[in-house]
Amino acid sequence: MARIKGALAAAAMAAATAACAESGQFEVSFGGLKAGVLAYDASLSGGRYEMRGAVRPGGLFGLLFDAEIDSTAKGRVSGNTYRPSLARETTRKDGDTSTRTITYRGGVPSVSYDPPDKPSKHAAPPSEQKGTVDTSTAAFAILRDRPESLACQLDLVLYDGTRRQRIRLDEAQQRPGGLSCTGVYTRLAGFSPKDMAKGRDWPLRMDYDRLSDGTYRVREVSFPTSFGTARIRRTD
Repeated sequence: MARIKGALAAAAMAAATAACAESGQFEVSFGGLKAGVLAYDASLSGGRYEMRGAVRPGGLFGLLFDAEIDSTAKGRVSGNTYRPSLARETTRKDGDTSTRTITYRGGVPSVSYDPPDKPSKHAAPPSEQKGTVDTSTAAFAILRDRPESLACQLDLVLYDGTRRQRIRLDEAQQRPGGLSCTGVYTRLAGFSPKDMAKGRDWPLRMDYDRLSDGTYRVREVSFPTSFGTARIRRTD
């Protein structure tokens, strides 16, 4: 009995050690002008993740990007591989509220809208998006803390219910106090010909700071846009 109790205690301690929580707050800007803030908090335990995110407009560009967004996502994670099971995003704009829910079965997403919404004629079919991740999971995967072995080693194909996109980060370079890595954002499907004519591939850059325990934390993500360079900078 003593051995059984000891084994149970050890298992409980291991489970407690495996569970962790983290959060982050970021300022979003375009061309040096503040557009809003982004925040997330997440819990990870037993190879599963659950995250909650929020986007709020603010500053001069907040007048243009005036929607409030709240999101949740959960699923399994192993290293830099994410397999979502459910993602929900609620958008509030001009007094109207809409919710997009994505559920996954066998890695294939199914999308529903409340109120119902007609998909774009260019939309990529959900049935062809096996293995993709939702936008909230992708944001968490990009912005979360990670060990050096997982930093600058990300390859995600995401699907937002309409568009299929890919984000790759690699090419790690040591810098004082951390790492810098470069990558590419690629439009794959679900975009109009006009959008694709503007460009298919866009460069990305991410800077990590090395914390005292050896963990790497995102300091800034930057990429070009038609409004100037976009920056997502950690503020907490």
